[in-house]
Parts: sequence; structure tokens; C-alpha cells
Amino acid sequence: MHLGKRVSMQYIKSNLDTIRVSFCRFPCTALKFGNMLKIIVPLLGAAVFGSSCIANNGLQSYKITFPTGVTKLTQSVMKQASDIYNKLPERNFTRVKLLGKGEENEAKFIRIQLAKKRAYSIREFFIGIGCISKHVKLDLSSVPTVILFKPKAKYSISGKIDLNKIEQQCFTIDPSKKEFFKTKGGNVFVFQPNSFETEYGLPVSEKIVVCIWEFYKKKDMIVSQLSSGGENQVLETASTFYIQAYKRDDKIQLKQGKSYKIYLNKHEDTNGFKAYYGEVKDGNIMWMEDKNSYVYISMFDEGELHKLANQKKDSLEEDPEKRFEKKLLLNGKKIGWINCDRIISVDKPSELDVVLDDVSQDFTVRLVLTKKNAILPGLANSNSINQYKFSKIPSGESGYVLAYRESGEGYLLAYSQVTIGFIKSINLKPDYKTKEEFEKLIDSFLN
Repeated sequence: MHLGKRVSMQYIKSNLDTIRVSFCRFPCTALKFGNMLKIIVPLLGAAVFGSSCIANNGLQSYKITFPTGVTKLTQSVMKQASDIYNKLPERNFTRVKLLGKGEENEAKFIRIQLAKKRAYSIREFFIGIGCISKHVKLDLSSVPTVILFKPKAKYSISGKIDLNKIEQQCFTIDPSKKEFFKTKGGNVFVFQPNSFETEYGLPVSEKIVVCIWEFYKKKDMIVSQLSSGGENQVLETASTFYIQAYKRDDKIQLKQGKSYKIYLNKHEDTNGFKAYYGEVKDGNIMWMEDKNSYVYISMFDEGELHKLANQKKDSLEEDPEKRFEKKLLLNGKKIGWINCDRIISVDKPSELDVVLDDVSQDFTVRLVLTKKNAILPGLANSNSINQYKFSKIPSGESGYVLAYRESGEGYLLAYSQVTIGFIKSINLKPDYKTKEEFEKLIDSFLN
């Protein structure tokens, strides 16, 4: 039975034993009838149902018009192809016809050859924007066309971590002694004696180097494409670190059962903070809560550390007024990614869709909350290069949406101030900014 045509009485009479109705990738139904007297009514019902299923699964065809004689991709052609993919509903397929402007009177052989080359170009375009090759098929029979299938969208955190965007701070310590150092962000790390071992479990007694990447500013997290939360969690951070330790060129690790202290340069509103450890997945951090950890205010005595500093002639400037200072104390049980976070309660979750105009490459998209130290990741849509979303974010909070990617010596950047829950979608168009303009702009609305 030909798709889309009426079922004739002649067809009904000639197929009384078995009739099957199926449609491409998503079969609507398969009906099998024996020799029955009352076959016409169920058959007509199947025909009507089949027509409905076809209408919802790709019966509509599209066309792309190329300039006369042109088979390569042009801006107009890519725009038409992109529009087709964006308009095509998920889990649907369509057939795309490939035409040339003013070529109606050309010989059929020439039109077929042009259509074949155009079909390969369009297939390369769809694969180039992220389509899987099995979802873009060529039908080269008769006049060549492209058969396009759009699967259900998958969402993943946009952007990839770039540790080169902030300073790496390295400190030499003696692992056989109690050691400490103070970072440029004012955070103090204290390691207990005999805390390190090699990857083979051998104790380390020679001097080692501990390197810290410190994300205590929102700008540091943004330029490094880091976020404080994940796909389904909203976290506020007190500070985030990436920690590595080396014995010469070999990485070493913390012994099981050992821990170190971080006296964080934060002393207000500390309720609910815990340690979170991160694992890198597809270039992004997945944060996992240490349920047994807790963070508390501690009276940090720099005097004791100054004695150690004087003994080894280290440089920790002494300020008598800060000898006893309130600090947020975090105990770390692993090196690597560690975050001092707390969960932001989302009583009324909202979603926000972000569409970037005139882009052909992926962007890093972030939502920066104004009143909380939280940077939420935008989720990239696997079906579209320019569509992103924020899921389960707190209604009523204000913030900024940023979409950015490096371009030459600067950045392509789009941004907008938003109040979550008042709008459901936003369209942004990135503009070029120099590195200095980019950082200055971020500073202007983050601080």
C-alpha cells in the first residue's frame, strides 16, 4: 500500500487474508486479519489511524534550493538546512528534496547529477552539526534526496574545563612534617606528617610539590568554564580547588584515612556547607557530596604557623590583629577536585531556554546568580548547536545568563540579566569582545 494514498475497494477485496500496515522507523501498528466477513470496517479504521501516524512521523517533506549550478554549501543553503532540522519534531523523519534555482528546464540527467552532489553536501552539513551518520541517509534512486531523522534530544553540560585560564600556585613541603601554606586567595592549607604515598602505596618522605588551582572568584570559574553545580543540582560554593601533588615528575596521592585542613577565607553565613569531591566526565565536573563531612567556624591561630614559618624561614606575614581569626574549616579526604558547597533549596523549580542567533559552533553557557556564589551550567541540546537550557533552577532569583567561546585573541560573548521564572526563553546574539573587554564586562556585573 502506498503511503499517503486512499485505500481503494479493489485493494480491500484483493487482500482479504493478510493486511499489514507499517511505517518506516516507528511502526504505528501491524494488523493481521483472516478471512472475515466484516473486514471493511476494521480496515478503514486502520487506514485512518495509519494516516494519523504518518502525519506525526515525517510525511511532510522539505526542500532546499541551491543557487543555479551550485552544489557546495552556501550561507543560504546552510540556513535552509538548519531551519529544517530545527523545525523537525523529535523522533520524526523527513525527506529533503534538493533543487536548483531556475533549473526546471535542464535535462533530467543533469538535474540528477546535480542533486546527487548536493545530497552529499547536505549530508556532510548535518553530520557537521552533530547528527549521527545513521540518522542521515541518502536515497540516490530516481532524483536523489536526503532522508533525515531527528532523535530525542540528550542534554549535557556545555563547555570544557580549561585550567590554563587561572594561575597555578605551587608550594614545596616536607611530607614528613606538619606543613602549611597560604594561597593568594587567603586560604590556608595544613597537611599532617606522613600523609602522602605513591600510586603503588609506598610512603613518601622526600620533599614534594603541591599545586593548587584556586577558584574563589566568580570570574575565575567563568573563564575556566567551571560551574558550582551539575545537571540536576544547584550548589553554592565557598571556594573550589583543584589540587595535585608531585614527587619530581610523578603524581602522588593522599593516604587512605589521612586528611588535610583548609581554613577558608570566609566567615559569614556558613550554615550547611559540606565537602564535595569532583570527577571529570566529558570535560566537566560531576560533584559528589561527602555525606559524612561538615564545615564549621574555627578560631584559626596563625601564631602556631608563624612559629613554623620562622623556623624554616618561610614568608607568612604576621598581623597581630589576625592572630586569632574566624575561618571556615574544611577537612579534605582526597586531593583532586574539592568544593566547599551547600545545596540551594529549589522549592519552585523553573526552566529557561536559551537560543543563540547566527552561531555554527558550540558555546559555554552559564547562569550566574546575583545574590549567591553560584554558577549554574547551561545544558547543550544534542539536536541543535544553538539551543541550551537551564533545568530545575530557583524561581525568583536574579542573575546573568552568559554565552561565550574563545575566538582568535578574544571571545564571542552574549549576555542578559534575568529574573528566573518570569521568562521561559531568551534569544541572544554573540558579539566579538577582546580579552580585556570580556574580563572587564564580567567584572562590571559580577562585583
